[in-house]
Amino acid sequence: MNLKLGKYSIQLNRRAGSTDLRENAARGVAEQVASSAGGLLPWPPGGVPMVYPSGNFGRENAVENLRHIRETVAACMHARSEAIGRGMFHAYTTVGAHGNAPPIKAESHCNAPLPMDHPLEKLLRHPNPIFDLSDLLELSSQWLDATGNSIWLKVRDGNDQVVELWPASVFSFVIDRGADGLPESYRFLPSNAILPARDVIHIRRPDIRMSPFFGHGIISDILDTAKAETAVRLFQSRFFENDATPRAVLRWPQGALVTQDEMDRLRRSWEATYATPSNAGRIGILPDGGEVQVLGSGGRELDFTKSKEELKDAIREAFRVPKIVFGDTEKVNLANADTSYMVFLRDVVDHCLAKHAQAFTRALASEFESPERSTENGRFLARGEIVIQHESLLPESEDIFMARVKELKQAMTIDEQRALIGLGPLPGGAGTALALGNPTASPTH
Repeated sequence: MNLKLGKYSIQLNRRAGSTDLRENAARGVAEQVASSAGGLLPWPPGGVPMVYPSGNFGRENAVENLRHIRETVAACMHARSEAIGRGMFHAYTTVGAHGNAPPIKAESHCNAPLPMDHPLEKLLRHPNPIFDLSDLLELSSQWLDATGNSIWLKVRDGNDQVVELWPASVFSFVIDRGADGLPESYRFLPSNAILPARDVIHIRRPDIRMSPFFGHGIISDILDTAKAETAVRLFQSRFFENDATPRAVLRWPQGALVTQDEMDRLRRSWEATYATPSNAGRIGILPDGGEVQVLGSGGRELDFTKSKEELKDAIREAFRVPKIVFGDTEKVNLANADTSYMVFLRDVVDHCLAKHAQAFTRALASEFESPERSTENGRFLARGEIVIQHESLLPESEDIFMARVKELKQAMTIDEQRALIGLGPLPGGAGTALALGNPTASPTH
């Protein structure tokens, strides 16, 4: 099937049928509860299609949101996306005691990382021939901020193996649901291209005001603030482009005979001589009897310093981007700069990367799992036990770093530790044992 979304045209090969083990789940009661709650949670009953954007849920207008990505909004979105774009992902096979063992954290020693030449690892490093992973993550972050939704498309080869990941536009799409109430296919408008849900990785920014099938963009909540900031900038720009002279009228004494042609000529002559910033400061000369009546003070009209700062701070707070990210050091010292940036990495960047990793585990990892259980060191790996984790961008604290150093030192022999401080080996081979907390520095040992 040829799929065209925006400027991208992709050949997709799909396999019919569903392998979802939950397709027979009974959700009738949940749908009835959702219907009594106005359809907000968890979904409307039956197989009613879900449309994004929809006036039934929240306040979403993707085109309007993107129109106001400028000034501070654009700076905040790029600050977030560029930090998130530094993320990296790796796949692990979790080792459990039995087939239903819960997933183990990636940093656990019970997890086995997939080899670097594994198809899933290659896909996570190089999603497609055009976009690097950092490009896709930046686009994904910006889509989430603007619309609350980010969609990645899975492209398969002739063997039904996922070989590429591509971004999709989320301006408008419809989720068609099956009899179980879960997504069955995605229809992208206006092209009306249809993809089965198994070929879509959908990452959402959940919000109680939205259907659980869709996310809610940050810009939707600060649209009025973004409009106000844009209006201030636009007013200042237009003032200097079109009205650099004080707002005034040219007056003549009552009874003076000035024809319409003469008034038009005077207006054109005045604007040509004194308009635009390049003519500011010139002395105005009027014919006999004429005078200028000033109607307002342009300087006072341009003074938006306080309101601009308030608008900028409100937008930054909504996006949770600290001032130091913009290079703004006013009222910022080293201590609160480091703290605010660490909070930004932890609560914004790391959280977003974790959401992507969970979505990849849910919608992508199962594509690469072995259909049969295999054994390793006497224990088997169950189907469905591949997990995808992100590398944390948070720097280690001093306590954690020292704990790792201590653990590393305990894995060294006594002689190896003594060599670090310039001491020779212990006689009789006594220093060949692991340190395990034993003293090492004393020459008497």
